[in-house]
This record gives sequence, structure tokens and C-alpha cells, in this order.
Amino acid sequence: MKSKPINYGLLLTAITLVIFFAVYFFFINSDYYMISAKVNFFVLPFIYTLLTIILLYKKTNVKKLSFFKCLQYSFSTLLIGGTLSYLFIAFFFNVIDKNSEKLLRNQRLEQSLKELNKDYKSLQNPTEEDTFKYKMHHKSLTSESLKNEPLFNLKNSFIILIILYLFYFTISVLLSIFFRTRISNANLNNYSSTQ
Repeated sequence: MKSKPINYGLLLTAITLVIFFAVYFFFINSDYYMISAKVNFFVLPFIYTLLTIILLYKKTNVKKLSFFKCLQYSFSTLLIGGTLSYLFIAFFFNVIDKNSEKLLRNQRLEQSLKELNKDYKSLQNPTEEDTFKYKMHHKSLTSESLKNEPLFNLKNSFIILIILYLFYFTISVLLSIFFRTRISNANLNNYSSTQ
């Protein structure tokens, strides 16, 4: 595979969709929301970072790159992979399988309520303010508007994509700081031949 950001971005999209459908088919009838959340928070960031490292390693193996060139390669790779994956998944839940989106939404609300109740019960002597906050959060989580709000509507999608892009930018900056200082094999070979 050529060391181009678009190729690695498309590879990330393919890997993400394979993982998405694996979770979808194997865990849809169990704790689908929590398993999806764990995959999104732990598995996918690792894979995205690893593939970006491989791309930058291959690029800097040929020639030394500036910080901004490393940033361009890494961020565009993550941007392509993450955006295409998210758009497909949002399309899938909004158009192809609306029942799964509803299941995911309900499990998310149930998990939030469970955590809220657990936190409130863990308080030894809740104050009036604690009780008031608990009731307000409980009311918000059980409201019909929240129950019926699609997870992948425009507002939520915008927020999710902004968070993803901030993560991608942070990872890209960190990797670029490291890889800009890497001496390529080509430079090492040139140096050794002049000795």
C-alpha cells in the first residue's frame, strides 16, 4: 500500500466499519451501548494512532519531514478515516436500521440513570442541594424530548465531529513533535557513504 494519507484514511474507514459491524452483529442483543462505548474510547483510538504512526514512520524513513508536514500527513489521515466512518455509521442508524439507533439511545439513557442513582445513593447525608440536583438530572434524563431525540441528528453529529477533530489534532501534534526529529534512513545512508 502506498504511503499516502488518503490510502491510510480509507484503510482506517474500512477497519472501523469492520469493527462496527462485528460489535453490531455479535452484541446487539446484549449490552450494546457499553460495548460500543468501550470500543470507541479504547480500541479505535489505539488503531487510529497506530496506523498514523506507521504512515509517519514510512514517510520519515525516506526523508526528514518538518513539523507541519508531519502534522499535515497525520491529521489528514485521521480526518479522512474518522469522518467517512462517522458519516457511514450515522447514515446506517438514521436510514438503514432505526430500531438499533433507538436501542442504543435507550441503553444510553438507562446507563446514565443507573450512574445517577448510584452516585446519589453513595452520598452519606445528601444535602438539599444534592437532592435538588439529583431530581433535576433525573427529570432531564426521563424527559420525553430526550427519549425521542435521535443520537445522530445534526446537532449531536456536529458536537461529536468537533470532539473527534480535537482528538485527531492533539494526536497529530504529539506525533508530529516526535517524528519531525527523526533522522531518515536515506540521510543516514548518505552520511555513512561520505565517511
